[in-house]
Amino acid sequence: MDLEKTIYYSSLFNIYGELLTQKQQKIIESYVFNNLSLGEIAENFNISRQAVLDSVNKACMQLNNYEEKLHILKNNINIKKLLENVKNNVTNNKLKKEILELINNL
Repeated sequence: MDLEKTIYYSSLFNIYGELLTQKQQKIIESYVFNNLSLGEIAENFNISRQAVLDSVNKACMQLNNYEEKLHILKNNINIKKLLENVKNNVTNNKLKKEILELINNL
């Protein structure tokens, strides 16, 4: 899994991970967060490499489905962009400090 996908799936896992089975959670944590190979995970869970791959693929598909329906990650990214735009465009010095503090607290 390349870096971009790793970041994407770790973000989805942080949001929707609790919706996966415990076994899927442990396998995804091993694969995405601990960067273990399919063989290492298979050995740790006493299952085949194919079973690990199937579990990873199924879990990733579920995470994608949750995001397609709920858009939490997409909305979080959009909110962060909007807050950065507001932060960069605040011009009134009197309010600037208060607004920046509110944005940072969000």
